[in-house]
Order: sequence, then C-alpha cells, then structure tokens
Amino acid sequence: MCLKHNYYLILLSCFPALLFAQIDYKRDYNVANIPLDLLKNANVVVREYDLKFAVKNKGEALETEHKVITILNDKAEGYDEPVFGYGGISELDDIEAVIYDAEGKQVKKMKRKDIEDFKPYEQYVNDGRYKKIKFPRLTYPYTIEYTVKTKHNGLMHYPVFLPQGSPSEAVQNATFSLEMPTDLKVRVKKINIPNDLKDNDLHWNFSNIKAFKTEGFAPASQSNLAKILPAPTDFKLEGYEGNMNTWNDYGAFLYKLNQDRNKLSPATIEKVKNLVVDCKDDYCKIEKIYALMQNSTRYFYVGLGIGGWQPAPATEVDNFKYGDCKGLSNYMVAMLNAVGVPARYVIIRAGDDNVESQYPDFPNAYFNHAIACVPMAKDTLWLECTSQTESCGFLSDFTDSRNALIVTPEGGKLVKTPKYNENINSTIKKATIQLLENGNATIETENTYSGIQQNTPSQLAEINADLRQKYLYKVLNISNFEIKSLDFERKKGRLPATLMKLKLEIPNLASVSGKRLFLPINTLSKWNTIPPTMDSIRKSPVQADARGFSEIDEVSIALPEGYKNEGQFAPIIIQSLFGSYTLSASVENNKLLINRKLVVNNTIQTKEKYSALIDFYKAIAKADKSKIVLIKI
Repeated sequence: MCLKHNYYLILLSCFPALLFAQIDYKRDYNVANIPLDLLKNANVVVREYDLKFAVKNKGEALETEHKVITILNDKAEGYDEPVFGYGGISELDDIEAVIYDAEGKQVKKMKRKDIEDFKPYEQYVNDGRYKKIKFPRLTYPYTIEYTVKTKHNGLMHYPVFLPQGSPSEAVQNATFSLEMPTDLKVRVKKINIPNDLKDNDLHWNFSNIKAFKTEGFAPASQSNLAKILPAPTDFKLEGYEGNMNTWNDYGAFLYKLNQDRNKLSPATIEKVKNLVVDCKDDYCKIEKIYALMQNSTRYFYVGLGIGGWQPAPATEVDNFKYGDCKGLSNYMVAMLNAVGVPARYVIIRAGDDNVESQYPDFPNAYFNHAIACVPMAKDTLWLECTSQTESCGFLSDFTDSRNALIVTPEGGKLVKTPKYNENINSTIKKATIQLLENGNATIETENTYSGIQQNTPSQLAEINADLRQKYLYKVLNISNFEIKSLDFERKKGRLPATLMKLKLEIPNLASVSGKRLFLPINTLSKWNTIPPTMDSIRKSPVQADARGFSEIDEVSIALPEGYKNEGQFAPIIIQSLFGSYTLSASVENNKLLINRKLVVNNTIQTKEKYSALIDFYKAIAKADKSKIVLIKI
C-alpha cells in the first residue's frame, strides 16, 4: 500500500482463463437518441453504468460492472482502453466487450487478442497485473460496451461508486446495488447525493446527469461529483479477521497485522544505539536515525501478501536495504523504538487531490500510503520515509493537512497532520540591481523559499546545473536575460528552506527616452494570474490558494550617475478577503529602494465573492506593472 511518485496501491490477485460470454444486449445505442442537453460540455456520454457488488461472507464477494460509453471526440482520452486490475486477492472471472458505430450497429465483438495483459511497473515486486481492452478507434462518435466480473477473495474494501466519473461525462443511467448476507452489516457514506434520491434496499439509481465545466479557484475538497462510499463493519483478509465499526477497531486490526514485524537484529540495535549515544534529546535521535534510513535504503514497492497491506519485516528491510512505504515506515518505527523513542506506524491517503478524503464519522480502509510519527510533549513529529532527500519532520503537500490513522497497541487514533499556511509557505527575495544609463542592468538576488514554496527549488537543488538553468530560462517572466551564475543550498529542518543565489544580466531593463529612463518597478515577481470571468452562474465556493503563501521582495537599485526619481511614487495598498498587497518605493543615497509584500490566504469564501478575487488579482497585476521614471539632472 503506497502512493509515492505515482506509485498506486494494487489490491489484486491470480488470473484464471478469461471466459468470453456470448451476451447479446438488445438496447439501442444510436447516438442520435442521446438527449441534446446531455451533449453540452460532454466528451463522453455514459449510456448505461450498472455496478453490482454481491457480498457472500466476510471475505468473499462478486463484483459485476457493465458499462456502455459513447465517445464523442478526441478529448475522451483513455476511455477506449479501459483497464482492470487483478492478482493477490482478486480474480477476473469474465470479460465481454463490444464496439458500435454512431448508428448503434455492432462493428466488432472483442476477442482474446484484443485484451492486453501487463504488469504496471517493472520496479514493483507484487503479484498484481492488469488487463486492458484495446478497442479499435472508429470515426467519432462511437460507442463501447463491456462487462467485467471480478471475484474478491479478501474484503477490506467495498467499491466506491461514482455515477459520474468526471465533469466531462454526461450520464443517461447509472445504478449501484449492494447485496449483503443477513448476518453482515454495511455502512454507507453518501456525498453530493440529491436529497430526493432514496435508498431502496441498498440500490441507487441515477439518470440524466449533465456534464459541466470545472470552475477555477474552487476548493479541491468540495467536488461536485456524486459519490457513494460503502464500507464493511466485519471483514476478513487472507485469514485475518477485523472490524472497522470505529477507527479504534480498525487500528487494532492493523496493529495485529503488523505485530512482531518490527523486530531488529541485536547487531542493528547496537548500531543505532551507538549512533545516538551523544544525543541529549529525542529530536536529535530522530534526526540521526532518519538520516541513516535515507542514506542506506531506497524506495521499492513490495505488494506481496495480505492484499499488499502488511509491511515487510524490519529485519528484511534492514538486510535488503529497500522497501515500500509500509516497509520503510515500519523499519523507521523499529529503529526509533530501539533507542527509546516511542514512534508509531501511520496510514494516510496521500496526494494533492486527497486532502479531504477521509471522514472522521466514517471509518474505512481507503488509504494508500504509510508514514511514521513520534508523539512528543507539545506536538507530533511526522516522518515521510520513502524520500531520500526530504527534511526530517516535514511532510510537504503530499500528506499535509489531512486525517491520518495512528496505529497503536490500544487501537487506531484519527488525527490531523500539520497544515502549512501563508505564514509558513513564503518566498523572500533580496535583490540588488546595478542599472546603467543605457537601460541595461545586472541583478543579483538571494531568494529564500520556505515550507511548501521550497518544493520546486529543493528539487532543483538536487539536479545538475544545466537542467537548473534550462528550467529557469523557461519559467522566469523576463523577456530577455542571461544567467551568469546560479547556486542552490538546502537548509533542512522541520520547516525546511532552500536558498537560491542568482545573477542575471538583462539588456534594456529600462526603456530610454531622451533624458529619461522608464524602469519597471517589479522584475522578479510579476503577477500574471487573473481568474477568467464566468460565462454562467458560479456554483462552487471560492479559494484563492489551497494552502496560502506569502511573497516578500526587498530590492535595492543603484541608479546611474546623475539620475534621480522624477516625482514621488505613491505607496499602493490593497486589502481583500483573499489576502493583502503592499508596494512602496523611495530613494536613499542614489539608491532606489523597493518593498513589495503579497499575502494570499487559504480561506474559503462564498461563490458570490468570485468577482472580489478577480478584482484582487487584477489590482496586483496592475500594481506589478508600475514603472518608475528616472530623469537625468
């Protein structure tokens, strides 16, 4: 169970011979019969989507998915090659697939040779594989149909039902059915489900769902897509029985799953104790052991056994020097416990789009990553164990500000990871500019990036000089310049920072007109993000930034001999619900001093405030285009 650098959780099993059923559906799939209002904003129309999940007992179920999709244009990438996983705890029992032309006439029934079988990544060690149906591409529009049956031989997850998979999908009909034995209970979390949609014996029916345009600056946590999330109470996974009626119950199951897998050899215990012998506090011990793990192990996904949920024993990770998120986190916990630091194993749903994917009132198993933590006197120290370069105690945007389940001997405890906001995510630029009479300039700047703002600079610090320069030539918002020198320095810690030292030569930074120089007041931090105006009534709340950030610029410009500022630059102050902006300029000892500060917060405002966001960003962009007029005395 890991998701790091696009490594996804595979909960799969052995694959028997496929049975190609001879079902002949008699429905009319002529594209002309799609209601016109379902074509608006749509790249595909889901004609039929029927998902049935029949639970036999705590550990066995049969899942049947039947789907008919009309593909309207070339923007529907990937729909004509649906992929299905198997292996470990699941087996594909039956596949049927058919393709139709625009009039709904059958063109081809897919055969074995049209199904590609493959492993997801060569760097994985697991028993999972994929099957991909490779439909031929016809002239748009055309329709595909498939039915897939999957036997589950271990149940900790029930399938999540999304009647509408994305905003660009329109849906004619979609149904979801759960069949439960009388002695088992199922719990259901419904999200964005209309109030008038009734539960009819665990059967839900949706119809005529329109596609829609996504709205910019909407909170990622507030998707408009409907979702039904079912979860078991009692379950069985490869001989292990568990209960997730509460988070404490589910944590107790995971503790049992991991029990006796965090033992280390006497030699390794002695090694880590010697490593921290001079440490006077726990944080020193944690830093040294975290560095040891980073320098001596590497990430490698291992998805064998217990559906990919049980970590490899710490002794194996220690011997082989690699592991996945589970194995590395368990290994880290084992080493810390060996030196008297009470660390804990943690599971979490990682990824930038998963910030609000766990619900305190609904215990479930939809996690995809493991980390470690150390509860301390005043707070908790969090450890990302799959990175060889991340700072000790810093989670980044991969796992920050979301619910995580700490696994303890007493059970599970759902807690929130740290939130990095505009007070932490900062960029501070201290620049000196030597301006010549012909308008050319040399700029030297030291930029300090902190918190989430240091994500990209810290990655640049780890690559070679040529790639760094290529990146900056691409992203710097300056029309013409030459990089003369470029250096990076990482400053690790619980709140890490990266220092970038940059020297540029810029021809014609200032425009020359007679005795005057027209100098842009902002060269290094020009704001160019302006939200588009809405062509319809907005539906979503408004958020300027998911986390918030701040920018502080302190610029000193040495003026050419004999030049002075013509007139006074009036300070600019902008206040908004979404943040603030200030800009000022003054002359001291033939130097033009410019101070700029931008703060963008992460507050969520009502949809009616979208125009205020537009006004805020327009005002910032206008202010950043200001010019200073210098005149020769």
